[in-house]
Amino acid sequence: MKTQTYIVRLLGFLLLLTGFTACDMEQEIEVKLPVLPTELVVECYLEEGKPIRLALSESAGYFEGAQPVIINNAKVTITKNGSQVIPLAFKVVVDNKNEKITNYQSSHVIQSQPGDVYTLTITDPAGRRVTGSTTVLPPAPLDSVGYKFNDKPEESQEAYLYIRWQDDATRENFYRLLTHKNDSTGVDSEMDAEINDRLRNGQKIIYTTTYRFDRGDTLNIKLFHLDRAYYDFISSVEDARRSNGNPFAQPVTIKSTVAGGFGVFTHLNYNTRELIIK
Repeated sequence: MKTQTYIVRLLGFLLLLTGFTACDMEQEIEVKLPVLPTELVVECYLEEGKPIRLALSESAGYFEGAQPVIINNAKVTITKNGSQVIPLAFKVVVDNKNEKITNYQSSHVIQSQPGDVYTLTITDPAGRRVTGSTTVLPPAPLDSVGYKFNDKPEESQEAYLYIRWQDDATRENFYRLLTHKNDSTGVDSEMDAEINDRLRNGQKIIYTTTYRFDRGDTLNIKLFHLDRAYYDFISSVEDARRSNGNPFAQPVTIKSTVAGGFGVFTHLNYNTRELIIK
């Protein structure tokens, strides 16, 4: 009996000792992050039949908050096919529908043909320089769109959406599908998918959604034809969004389409359809 009492006391002492040891080993580690120089951040999408809008700001540290630093004294030009130079002037424009702010503008309306090349050059008084280039692609060959309801009772039925198009076998192709309801903005989409033809080169591509649409929904569907640089950019942005806050996710580097800074400069060529779910 004494032996059992001794063993119980010994175990209790060892557990207590382990607790004190664990507390003693806990240390706070302060990691000193390097101070990196700020870089220019640009966002510019060229669209057929629309004037040029560009957002230019400055990078900031991760813990410095999300308030952008707007650059108002840069020299910004876009050159078409190496000869036509289009200057952009500083002017802040707020796009409430798409929740965007741009601060460099030109009244020049984009009118181009497949194969045209646009080059972006940005310099500022601090000596920073950002360049980018984009080539106009043929429009996305959207063939047809449609929908089909599930087998539930009519009052609770939902429909899935399908989109068909023919891939061009002579080149590597990248696409983006966006679908919005008429009462939604350009930020909150019903569908946003990046697609490549790696396994479907030269084939008819059919993309379907889940059952998510109701009778009376009016959908605006856009099929974009992307270059590789912009496809990699939006794919990396989506990967970063998914990994944010996940302690087990790998860090993601945003793949910019510009050199000398961060961001994107590209021409958007797309076909669009409107579909009413009846």
